[in-house]
Amino acid sequence: MKAQQSRRIGAAVDLGSTTIAIRCLDLITREQIAEISFANPQCRYGADVITRIQHCMQEEEMAIRLRDIVWSALQEQLEQTLQGNMQYLDQIVISGNTTMQHILRGLSVEGLAKAPFHPVDLNEADEIHTWNDQKIVIHYLPGLSAFVGADILSGAVYLQMGTGHTYDLLVDLGTNGELLLLNNQHGYASSTACGPVFDHVLSGAAYGSESIHAIASCVKRHLIDVNGLIAAPFFEKGIVIDRNFVIRQHNVRNFQLAKGAIYAGICCLVEEAGISWQDIHNVYVSGGMGFYMDVRDAFTVGLLPKELKGKIIISGNSSLEGATMFLQDAQNMRETCSVIKERTKCLELANLPQFQTRYLEAMNF
Repeated sequence: MKAQQSRRIGAAVDLGSTTIAIRCLDLITREQIAEISFANPQCRYGADVITRIQHCMQEEEMAIRLRDIVWSALQEQLEQTLQGNMQYLDQIVISGNTTMQHILRGLSVEGLAKAPFHPVDLNEADEIHTWNDQKIVIHYLPGLSAFVGADILSGAVYLQMGTGHTYDLLVDLGTNGELLLLNNQHGYASSTACGPVFDHVLSGAAYGSESIHAIASCVKRHLIDVNGLIAAPFFEKGIVIDRNFVIRQHNVRNFQLAKGAIYAGICCLVEEAGISWQDIHNVYVSGGMGFYMDVRDAFTVGLLPKELKGKIIISGNSSLEGATMFLQDAQNMRETCSVIKERTKCLELANLPQFQTRYLEAMNF
C-alpha cells in the first residue's frame, strides 16, 4: 500500500496541429507505461494554424471551443490509457508549436495573425488543472518565435544539437515546416508553410510521404518534367497511381510551392549564417511526415539540397522526446533551452532579400 501511495505518473505531450502524441512514465522507476497518438480534434476547424488563428480572431467563443476540445481529448485519452492509475497522474508536459500552446493556454493569438508576429509569451510556464478533484501540474515548454515553437526547441535539446563548432540542422516536416540551424555559438531559425500542401496534395495519399514518393517516382520516369509539367498523354486526366490516387497538374504545382519553400528556407539560413554546406555535420529530419519519408525521394524532388546527402538522420518525434526529457530532468532541460534561445536569431524568410530568388530557383525538379 505504501508503494502505491508513493507512485507518481507524468505525461509527455507533443501537441501537433494534426496529431497529438502522449507518452506516460512512472516518475519513480522511469519506466514507460504507455504511448498513444490520436488526431487533433481542432482539425475539423482547419488543417493549419493560420486557419485556426483566423477562427479565434473572428469569434471569441471559437477560441474557447478550440481550447476546450483539446483539453477534453487529453483528459479522455489519458483516462482510457491509465484507467485505475489515473489517480497517480500529477504532471503533464506540453511541447507544441506556438499557436497550439497559445490556444491551449487561452492566450490571445492576435499577435500571431499579422507582422511583425509577436506572441504573448514564449517562456516556460506552469499551471494547475483540476480533473475530477485531482490537481495536476501542467508544464508548457518554451518556444523560439511566433512560428518556431517549443516542439523545435525541445527537439533540439533532445538531439543534443549545437554542441560543437560545426552546425547541426533540424528540419521538422509536420503541418508546418520549421528549421533550426545551430552550433555552440550561433543559431538561426525560421518556418515555412508546407504541411497542409504535402498532406492534401494528392487525393488518396494516406501520408504526406506518399505524395512525395509518388511524385518522385513520376519525376524519375519522366512523367513530370523539370519544370513540373505533366507529360502530354497524362495532362488532361492526370497520372493514375491506383484507383483512388491520381496526380493532377494543380497537385504538382502546389507541391512545387511547398517543397520550394523548404529548400529555399534551408539555403537562406545557411547564407545568413555565413557558412558552407561542409560546415553542417548532421541534418535531423523530424515530424510526422519526415518519419515516413524515404530520404532518396526528398532529393529526387528537390525538397532538400543535394549537398546534404549522407548527413540525414531521421529523428522521429523529437518534440515528444524533448517533453519526455523534461519529465526526467527538468532543471537540465530548462538550462539548455535558455542557452539555445539566447544564441538563436529567428528570421522571417519573406523579409530576406535573397528568399524570393532562392524560392523561384527551388521550384524545379
